[in-house]
Amino acid sequence: MSEKSISRIFGLDLLRSLAIILVVMEHSRFLISQHTLFPFIPLPDGVDLFFVLSGFLVGTILIKTATQNQKFDLKVAFGFLKRRWFRTLPNYFLFLLINILLIYFGLINGYLNKFLVTFFVFMQNFYKPYDFLFWESWSLSVEEWFYLGFPLIMIIIFKVSKHRLKVKQVILSTILLFLVFPLAYRLYQAGSPLDFDLYFRKLVLTRIDTIGFGLLGAYIHWYHKGFWESRKNLFFVIGIALLGVLVATNNESSYFIKTFFYSCIGFAILLTLPKLESIKEEKIPLKPFRFISKISYSMYLVHLPLLQVISNTINFSGIFETVVVYLLFWVLTIVLSYIVYKLYENPIMNLRDRKFKSI
Repeated sequence: MSEKSISRIFGLDLLRSLAIILVVMEHSRFLISQHTLFPFIPLPDGVDLFFVLSGFLVGTILIKTATQNQKFDLKVAFGFLKRRWFRTLPNYFLFLLINILLIYFGLINGYLNKFLVTFFVFMQNFYKPYDFLFWESWSLSVEEWFYLGFPLIMIIIFKVSKHRLKVKQVILSTILLFLVFPLAYRLYQAGSPLDFDLYFRKLVLTRIDTIGFGLLGAYIHWYHKGFWESRKNLFFVIGIALLGVLVATNNESSYFIKTFFYSCIGFAILLTLPKLESIKEEKIPLKPFRFISKISYSMYLVHLPLLQVISNTINFSGIFETVVVYLLFWVLTIVLSYIVYKLYENPIMNLRDRKFKSI
């Protein structure tokens, strides 16, 4: 199953589309929050959906490759990384540059200092937080460390075990490390009076286990497909109910949210995957969710600097003006994201597919 074929399953496109819609809604909420006509409604964090979906998609590719070859070495890992870097790095560095220029010319908030270099090597939030520019990049850093860490840890386990462990055992051991270590680190940090958003929600070391639950889903789907498919409806109901309870009871000052909350969130989203993965085709005219899914990465990078430019340059207070500005923001986000996807992101992905045929 190729990366493209996995991503074109409608249920997964739907999840990706909902993820980016939730992210943009959350970040743009302040535009309309001044009016009581638009009450606050607690919603899931779209980034969590992205993390679990990414773990499932990329984990499936890695598990398939390791199982077919009955090994996972540096050559295979580097082939995987080249494909992922072609997919993620061009957009990332383009928008890092755009954010730097927008800050330099005073169009958006933020400041430039000597720590800017950390953004070029994804160290801006590895174990210490940042809070001065390109705020949305925290999740992309978590993703990049997952891409690098999962195959390398698999290789290390293969080497340490002197290949006595079967591929299946190596994969499961690596997944368990991804699930256990971040939880242990959050438990260690929970007693400190640290800012929740910066030190628990946005660090690589505290959040990579959310991706780990997607990996666990890929493992179950690959090795226990009958179990995965036979209970998909029950799992979906439980997952949605658990997700609803977690979102409704979210309290940033609680011990639970600093420790077990993200493990529970990852598990809840994992439970929805069997059902979503079984929905193959989008029957809605014009395939809107497939469209949003395709431009979701560009939307993630476009919307926040656009939001700042709009809020810093347009004065609005009345309810009619607020609605117009809010709708304008969404239209511009989608249009600009499509332009970036069509003229920049998609051509690079096509080049990648021509250069790297495998993993």
